[in-house]
Amino acid sequence: MCVATTMFLQVFLFSSFIAAWTDSVLVKQGHLRGHRLVSKGGREIFAFQGVPYAKPPIGELRFKPPQPPDSWKGILDATQDGPMCIQRPGLSTDPNTPLLGGEDCLYLNVFTPRLPEEHPVSMDVMFFIHGGGWMTGSGGSTMHGPQYLLDKDVVLVSVNYRLGAFGFLSTGDAACPGNNGLKDLVAALRWVQDNIAAFGGNPGSVTIFGHSAGAVNVHFLMLSPVSNGLFHRAISQSGTALAPWALSPPGLMKQYSRMLAASLACPIAPSIEMLACLRHRDAEDIIYSAPPFYDGDDNPLVTFRPVVETSTVDDHEAIITSHPVQALLNTSQHHVPWMTGLSSADGAIITASTFVRDDAIRRYDEKFDDIIAHRFLVHSRKSVPEKMEVAKRIREYYFGGRPMSKELERAAGDIYTDAMVLLPSDLSLKYHLHRGSKAYFYYFDYRGTNSFCSLIADPTEDQGVCHMDEMLYLFPQDLLFPNSTRTDADDLMVDTLTALWTDFARTGNPTPKGSKLHKWMPVSSPDEVEYAHIDANGVHIGHNLLQDRIQFWEPLIFKDGVVHSERDEL
Repeated sequence: MCVATTMFLQVFLFSSFIAAWTDSVLVKQGHLRGHRLVSKGGREIFAFQGVPYAKPPIGELRFKPPQPPDSWKGILDATQDGPMCIQRPGLSTDPNTPLLGGEDCLYLNVFTPRLPEEHPVSMDVMFFIHGGGWMTGSGGSTMHGPQYLLDKDVVLVSVNYRLGAFGFLSTGDAACPGNNGLKDLVAALRWVQDNIAAFGGNPGSVTIFGHSAGAVNVHFLMLSPVSNGLFHRAISQSGTALAPWALSPPGLMKQYSRMLAASLACPIAPSIEMLACLRHRDAEDIIYSAPPFYDGDDNPLVTFRPVVETSTVDDHEAIITSHPVQALLNTSQHHVPWMTGLSSADGAIITASTFVRDDAIRRYDEKFDDIIAHRFLVHSRKSVPEKMEVAKRIREYYFGGRPMSKELERAAGDIYTDAMVLLPSDLSLKYHLHRGSKAYFYYFDYRGTNSFCSLIADPTEDQGVCHMDEMLYLFPQDLLFPNSTRTDADDLMVDTLTALWTDFARTGNPTPKGSKLHKWMPVSSPDEVEYAHIDANGVHIGHNLLQDRIQFWEPLIFKDGVVHSERDEL
């Protein structure tokens, strides 16, 4: 081999090594090898996927708080998502439906437009928490990819956390206080603090954001002293800690845990023996044996969810130690700027599938009182006649005495929008003002080419701006809408939402000085609740959103500052 050829091969091999090394990052546990993606605007993205942030919660670690991750030798392949946490697909109640994911699921993804070897400037970090009612979902790139947000100078982190009984079983005592799924999120945020600088991120500028149950998780983390200092701004999309589906009533999770144990031939007491037995049951059996609970219309309710931790081995690690109302009144807790809001037809995600068929509409009409009692009042202190009277008042307010029909679909959806998202958001904002915290409120009202409601209803009909619809403009949703094409208006909404969200992550203000969007002011007082109305015409500022509907619901759902409800859907 001639000298020139030898030199060429050496240069080629060295160049290949350097190219591979530029996609490698050193974190505390070892080296990661990532790969590259391209953003919507053609920008190169460095992607590191399936990164472990805790030990696998399997065997003796099942039902325990997350443990720090182990180190590894060599270079870990970080080019694919890690497994999602074990779950039924799409809240399916069919025992023959194959399960998704596995127990070894505590992984996160990191996406960055620049690595510090090239550009030492730290970028703001956005940490996304998925929704799914604490039963389904993942932080995977197929639903939460970086192609929209990373046209901006941010680092995106998306994360898995344990779901169902694996993440939220509680024995009501120190054996398993509960909220392990939330503790997973704290562990992931600690990992970010330790490692995000290696990806070009600034650990001193972390914004947590989430949708639905993920939005509730965001709010709980805001109210917990355990997460103090782990993030600096927060966004809750269609969910807050005051939602009637957010927190389990006292004792209910202990009851559900014992029902699960009994169904698997495990002792229900003492708790230590119950857990020891459950740790030896197959994960699939635990999923299939979780107690099935339904509302009056046979829709599944969330079984396992966050609880107030009344007894823990280490009180310093308890995430929720009091009802959110009490936590909101505690002005000594840490304060971060908060943005929250809703979609104008959030509740359509519940009603859209009902109003597809005439027989389903008739059944809904016949069982309306029972459905309302189950969804909103099952754990209230009201007597059965009082609950029926409340249902009658709701029917009159929204339907004006008319029999149920297709024409009343939007009104039926408004019931759930108002009780489950609008009212809790309004009250949460007012409590945050009491704390002296800066808060921004939005109302998302843009119906584009696609809608999540079209996946469960007639896609040719317009059910309104559905639950999750704003996610279409923060993350590509090609998996669910593979053959659709964005319009110019859709592209403009992508640009609008990503600008609002990333500007807030950068400054704590969604429209800082120099923004091209209409100036969006924080909420100034309980009597003057400013909000940004986001629609096809841009961003417009309004005041006191839908106050008549809020005033109708407040005395029905809230009593002495405490929520009494069981409903889950979101």
